[in-house]
Amino acid sequence: EGRTHLPAGTQISYRTNPPTSGPHFNRWVDPGFYDSAKGRSNLVHSLEHGLVVLYYDDPGADAMATLRSWTDLYTGPWSGIVAVRRAGLREKVIVTAWRRMLRLDRFEPEAAAAFIDAYRGRGPENPVR
Repeated sequence: EGRTHLPAGTQISYRTNPPTSGPHFNRWVDPGFYDSAKGRSNLVHSLEHGLVVLYYDDPGADAMATLRSWTDLYTGPWSGIVAVRRAGLREKVIVTAWRRMLRLDRFEPEAAAAFIDAYRGRGPENPVR
């Protein structure tokens, strides 16, 4: 869907939900674990940097501990992980990278880790892996 940088406040529609590419705002979301939702256009910019974005709601205590540990492990500005709350997912987890998405009905650490290993650090703006 492209990778044009647009001014904040511009109305943007995406083909996928959550988006995995396309026009986006100039600000990105830094790697880390967040208890609240973040702007989707800012998250697309994070994907462009090569970050992996994990969406969660209530996947269970073990899954939450793993997600937190992964965000602590991968903190690089071009290869980190962002975990953000997305209401309504319940136990589902969605893992995204630039132009890629993995939807898990329940958190599967092996599948999520394989996705992260395949795509983390491989965004088009400054690939580092």
